[in-house]
Amino acid sequence: MKRSIFITLTAALVLFFLIAPSMAFAAQEYFELQRLDERDDGGYFQMKNINDGSVIMRTARLLHPGNEYIDSDNSRYRVIAVEGDIAWAKRLEEGEERPAGSASVRPVGSGNERVQEEGRSKFIGIYHSHGAESYVPSDGTESNEYGGGILRVGSVFEKALDKNGFMAEQVQETHVPHDAGAYARSRRTAEELTAKNPAALFDVHRDAVPAEEYDEEVQGEDVVKILLVVGGQNPNMASNSQFAEGLKQVADETYPGLVKGILVAQGNYNQDLNPRAVLLEVGAHENRREQAENAVNLFADVVGIYMGQTEAQPREQEQRAGVSRALMLIAAVAIAVFVYLLISAGSWAEFKRKTMQFFTREFGDLRRGLKLGEQEPEEDDRR
Repeated sequence: MKRSIFITLTAALVLFFLIAPSMAFAAQEYFELQRLDERDDGGYFQMKNINDGSVIMRTARLLHPGNEYIDSDNSRYRVIAVEGDIAWAKRLEEGEERPAGSASVRPVGSGNERVQEEGRSKFIGIYHSHGAESYVPSDGTESNEYGGGILRVGSVFEKALDKNGFMAEQVQETHVPHDAGAYARSRRTAEELTAKNPAALFDVHRDAVPAEEYDEEVQGEDVVKILLVVGGQNPNMASNSQFAEGLKQVADETYPGLVKGILVAQGNYNQDLNPRAVLLEVGAHENRREQAENAVNLFADVVGIYMGQTEAQPREQEQRAGVSRALMLIAAVAIAVFVYLLISAGSWAEFKRKTMQFFTREFGDLRRGLKLGEQEPEEDDRR
C-alpha cells in the first residue's frame, strides 16, 4: 500500500515537472495574445511635452511610461505618465541615464557606424504582421482581410531593395485577424525568414492617425514619413535600436524628412529573432498608398547605403547640386552684366544700337578671318 502511494506520488511529481514548462509557456502565450500593442477603438495617442504642452508626435500604438522617442530633430523624450489619450513626456538631456529595466535608445549620431562587412548576407526579409492594413484614399478601405494595400507597399520595397543590390523576399501572408495574436501568428513567418540568415528583417505596417502627421515632401516627391519602431521587451533591443539609429542617420543625410523618428514601444514584435529587425510604420490609413510606395523606394536607398551595398546615389545628388549651383551663378553674372550695360547705355534704344554694332563688328571680323583661312591653302596649291 505504502509502496503504491510512493510510486503514485513519484509519477505525479515527474509528470508535473514534465508539463510545468509547457503550461508556463501556454500561459505566457495566452497573456501575450491578450496584450494589445495598438489602439483598437479608432483613437490615437498624442505624446506631449510636459513642460510646454506642445505635441511631440501622434500614434495609434499604445504608449506606456518608460517608452522613449527620438524625433526628426534627434531630440529624445521619455513618457512619464499617460492620462487618457495624452502621453506626457519629458525631454532628456544628452547623457541622461535611463532607469534600470526601461527601454532606451541613444541619441542618433553617437557612434553609429555604417555596416560594411565582408561576406555578410545580402538577403533581406519583409513581412506584415498586420497584412490587412490599407490606405483609405487609394484602397477604398482601411482594412482588407484578403490582403491590404500594405502588401503592395511591401512589394515595392522588395523590388527597390533588389535594385540596391540585395536579395529581398516579401511574404504576403496577412496573419489576420488584426488582433493582439497577430504577432504570434506572424512569428512563424519571421522564423522562416530568419532561417535564411537575413542581413535585416522588416515588419511593414501603417499607422492610424490623421494624414498630416505623416505627410511629407522629399526632394520634390510626395511621400509619407516612416516611423521606426523598436520593441523594448526583447533581448536584441540594444542592437535593434542601434540598427534603427543608423538607418535614421543615413536617411537624415540622404533624404532629410523621410524618417519621422524612432519609437521604443512596449512589446517584442518578434525582434528577438534578429539583431537587425525593425518595425516600419509607413504613413497612416488616411494617406495615399502611392505616397507610401514613394517612401519605401527612397528608404530602400537608405538601407543600401547603411548596409554598404550602394553609395553612388548620394554622390550623384551632390554632383547634380553642384551643377545647379554653377548654372545659377552663371545666370546671376549674366543678369548683372546685362543690367550694368543697360545702365551705361542710358536708354533701351541706345543699348540695342550698341549691342547690334558690337555683334556686327565682331561677326564681320570673324567672317573675314574665315575667308582668309580658306584662301591660304589655294595659294599654297598654286606654288
